[in-house]
Amino acid sequence: MCFSAPVSFAAAAVLLPLGLHALRQAWRTDRRYLLLAAFPLLFGVQQFSEGWVWLSLGGFHPEYARASALGFLFFVYLVWPVITPLAARALEDRPRQRAMLLYVALFAGLMGALVYLPLLPVEARVQASIVQHSILYQHRPLFEEQWNDWVARIGYALVIVLPLIVASTPNLRIFGGLIALSLILSALYFDYAFTSVWCFFAAILSGFILRMIRMDARRPPFGLTSAKPTLAATSPP
Repeated sequence: MCFSAPVSFAAAAVLLPLGLHALRQAWRTDRRYLLLAAFPLLFGVQQFSEGWVWLSLGGFHPEYARASALGFLFFVYLVWPVITPLAARALEDRPRQRAMLLYVALFAGLMGALVYLPLLPVEARVQASIVQHSILYQHRPLFEEQWNDWVARIGYALVIVLPLIVASTPNLRIFGGLIALSLILSALYFDYAFTSVWCFFAAILSGFILRMIRMDARRPPFGLTSAKPTLAATSPP
């Protein structure tokens, strides 16, 4: 994201243990939250990848620039568009909404693969450059027409934001609203490096997930019940 390699590595240093703690909390309370709890950990790995992009662009092992950029873009195109609707689906009780979220995840995964997989061959053009203290990722787009960049960006944003803001869980809707706000701010003020900046903002906001788990995930783990003692069981023989 913006600023420098230390910012990305510092974000990773905070998010990785935070994500592990969130996963532990979800496992012990309500395992429906496990996918959502993985967000800070995954964002931490993504920010660590971008930290290496910064170092490579600065001359430290420049041969790793392409690999670290592909690592960052793997999360952009394949992880977040798929895991976000699936995480919302795991917390959704309405059957129709669950089915729709599954279709959204499958469609997003297919589109993400169409964009990302062609970047893997060595001859594919993947370029990362520093623009106004942020990183700009450039590669051959799925569509050649320039106006399709904004169409694709809006479609991507809807896949990420809509599953969160239409969720039946109130705190998940709040999280979706925060992500939407970060999207708007990134588009307005950091359009020159939108992907990198929005991912950084979303990474920081993922800390809200731990609060959400603490507030909402009060159920015992699956397979366990908290049976209340009966009168017969508590009465003396």
